[in-house]
Order: sequence, then structure tokens, then C-alpha cells
Amino acid sequence: MNTRWGCCDHCTRKRGSEEARKREDKKGEVVTTDRQECLSHHLLDSVRDTLLSGEGKVLVIQTAFLGDVILITPLLRAVKKAYPSVRLSVVTIPECAGVLDGFVDEIIRFDKRNWRGLAKRQDELVRKIRSSKFDVVLMPHRSLRSGIIALRSNIPCRIGFGRGAGSLLLTHRIPYKYGVYEGKRNLGLVEKLAPVNDNGLPELRPGDEEIERVEKLLAKLGLHPDGYAVLSPGSVWRTKRWHVEHFRELAQRLEKDHDLPVLTIGGEEDKSAGSKVVSNEEHNLAGKLTPLGSAAVISRARFAISGDTAPAHIGIAMGTRQVIIFGSTSPRFGFVPDISTVRIVQLPLWCHPCSDHGRNFCPRWGSYKCLNNIKPDMVMEVIKDWLSS
Repeated sequence: MNTRWGCCDHCTRKRGSEEARKREDKKGEVVTTDRQECLSHHLLDSVRDTLLSGEGKVLVIQTAFLGDVILITPLLRAVKKAYPSVRLSVVTIPECAGVLDGFVDEIIRFDKRNWRGLAKRQDELVRKIRSSKFDVVLMPHRSLRSGIIALRSNIPCRIGFGRGAGSLLLTHRIPYKYGVYEGKRNLGLVEKLAPVNDNGLPELRPGDEEIERVEKLLAKLGLHPDGYAVLSPGSVWRTKRWHVEHFRELAQRLEKDHDLPVLTIGGEEDKSAGSKVVSNEEHNLAGKLTPLGSAAVISRARFAISGDTAPAHIGIAMGTRQVIIFGSTSPRFGFVPDISTVRIVQLPLWCHPCSDHGRNFCPRWGSYKCLNNIKPDMVMEVIKDWLSS
């Protein structure tokens, strides 16, 4: 006996459902009437047809940190490859907007960090998105706020991961695959709409002006490509920050023992840490560069060293050799690709990992052993072949 879905011809398939109501028709076929799944298929087909027509509009919402925004570049690349003519827009925070230049048609800035006037700004954002009449929203960001924004904006097709509070407000949920690299994992959102052939590695595209500015800066400092190392001592999370004294010792050994100058990068909040690491204040570039400027500096370095934070994702995007020092987090969460240019330093402690994003305190009585017990000698051992090349 054949089985088909009874909503329409599109849903005809040889499968049964114990949960769906069934009835016999004149042809002896079992017809199921799970209309929710039928409507889900119809919605996706309608969106695909619109996107293929070249008149569709796709929105991506990612308002997390810089590293998370960098990790959606494979997703944006895949959307444009599958549907070159669609209008692709992104909602992100102002400080991350610049890294998406060249990937999308429109960047919508949403300042969620400043609580003053936040409700008003969110209402304005919803009105702007609603007026654009997007066909589908892809949501790598799993927060409830992002889900509410998409729902209130009347976007009919909302695709995201089936993890996090925001998943309750989606029309289509994608399994969140643990252990898969985040850049590759995000591609699963596009696969609902089109086949994807992408390695999932992030990408950044510094502009000509940014590159020229960095080249002039390096020339002023007397540095040339492959002739310096980049250290990034900062992080938003305390449990991701390797001790600044260890960074300073590492910088001194690179400069004195291997005649390799060191630059530090980071945000405005990392200036103090950068000053403690380098011996020459001119080499402290923290707070002086845009994210794409930092990308241009890292791309010309012999190697870079950082914690599990934004500069690590920048280095991956630029194809630079680098060491990532893990504290409370772990590579197995999927935020580091398995590629030859990346090397990991971490300790096999019973309490590690204790967080998938980072913490501002150590739950093990404030010991921070996962970071403090990683010594400069361990990092030097990892990079010794890079020093001789």
C-alpha cells in the first residue's frame, strides 16, 4: 500500500507517520494530514522560488561579538553564491559592521550594548526591517532578542538553530551539531534553501585604503612582511586572558633571543595590557586600528598568538599561522578549524572546559589554573619551527 501526504502533490512521498491522522482514499493509499509539516515544505519552496527570481530579500541577524560576526562570512558567501541577485542584508552591532564590507548589500547597525534608549532603538529596527519585507531571515545568533526581532518584523520564514531561547520563535529549526567548526555549522542554515559547496573558513577583505595605511605604519616602524609577530593579550572574558606577565616574557624572548619584533593589537580597552607587553610603546597598536586594519597587520606577520578571542578568528580568516591559548573554553566546541596553520595550547585539567563562551571569574575558587599554569616555555616549544623558517 502506498503512502502519500494528503495536502498536495508537492508533499507526496512514500513515508508513513504514526502520529499523523490517516485515512483510506479510493486508490487504497494511506493519506496523512500533518499539515504543519506540509506548510513548512511549501514555505521553503515559495522562498526558493522568490530567491531564484532574483527579486528576493535575505536577512541575517548576528549581534554577538566580533569573532562571532567574522564566523558568519562563510554563510554570507554561500548565500551570494547560491542566489547572486538577491538583496542580502545583515543586522549587527556598530563596532563589527566594517568587517562585513564587500559581503552584503546592506549593513543594518543595531546598538544593543547601550541600555539607555534600547527599547526605542529596537522598535526602530523592527520598523525598518518590516518595511523592507524580507522573504527569509537566517539566524546564527540564538538569543531570544534576535528571535523576537525577527518575529515582530513579520518575516515569514525564520531559519535558525534548534538551540537557545530564540529557537522557540523560528519556523524552521536546524540541528546544532556539536564538534563541527562554527563556520561550517552556520552553512547548515543555507542548506535549507540551496545546496552548499563551501569549506566554511571565514574570510576578511581589507580595502585598499586600509592596506595602504597599514603598509605606511609598518614602514614607519621599520617592519616588513614576515618580519614580526603579533600578540593579542586582551579578551572580553577574564577566563580567556592569558596572564599579561606571560605575554611580556614571551615578547622579550622573541625580541632578544630571536631578533623578532613584536606588535600588540586589540581594542581601546586593551591599551594598558599592550603597553605592558611590548618594550617600545610605538609597537602597541591596541586601540589604533580598525578590525580590518588588524587583519591587514596579522596577514603580514610571521605568526600571531592570542587567546580564544576575536584576533584568533581574524588570523584564521587571513590564513596566518597562529597559536591559540585556551583557558576555560575548548577547541571541541567548534570555534577553531582543524587546519595546519593553527596550533593549540591548553592544559588537561579535570575542570576544563568550564564554559563554551568564557567567564569573568574562575569557578574553581579563582585559581585560573587553566591559564596561569600555561608557561611561556610551552608556547615557545610550539612555535620553535616557525622561528627558524
